[in-house]
Amino acid sequence: MLYCTKCRTLSPDSTRTCPNCKRSRALRPVREEDEVFFLKVSEVEAAELELLFEEQAVRHRAQPVRGGLAAGVYDPEYMPTDRELYVAYGDLERANALVAAEAEPKEPSPEPDEMPGGKRMVIQTVSILAFLLLVTAVVLGTDALASWVRALFG
Repeated sequence: MLYCTKCRTLSPDSTRTCPNCKRSRALRPVREEDEVFFLKVSEVEAAELELLFEEQAVRHRAQPVRGGLAAGVYDPEYMPTDRELYVAYGDLERANALVAAEAEPKEPSPEPDEMPGGKRMVIQTVSILAFLLLVTAVVLGTDALASWVRALFG
């Protein structure tokens, strides 16, 4: 693997220029201690991953995303709170395994007990009847008020 010293990404040995930043002079064989670009994540995700990596002794570093807000250019993929996460090349496989394990679906939490169907039906029926009574009361009240106003001025 080749390592780009400018953008800190990895590329295959057969590469002549970095596929990310297009520089050829920045490529060299990767070393165990090289910080490799791992992920661009939100600030919250970065904090969670940093905690996980610290617990598992994965060498890492997070920093704010560089660039992204050039004048007159809107980049919808960039948020001011985004962080770039770098991992030491020697710990890259463990970091990938940890992130993959975190992404696996966990056991679904038990749903709260739902209301029995019969009770729900009774509540819905009572609610509909109460609504109809309210509408009827408003219509009759408005009719009575209009009759009173007509009698008063009429």
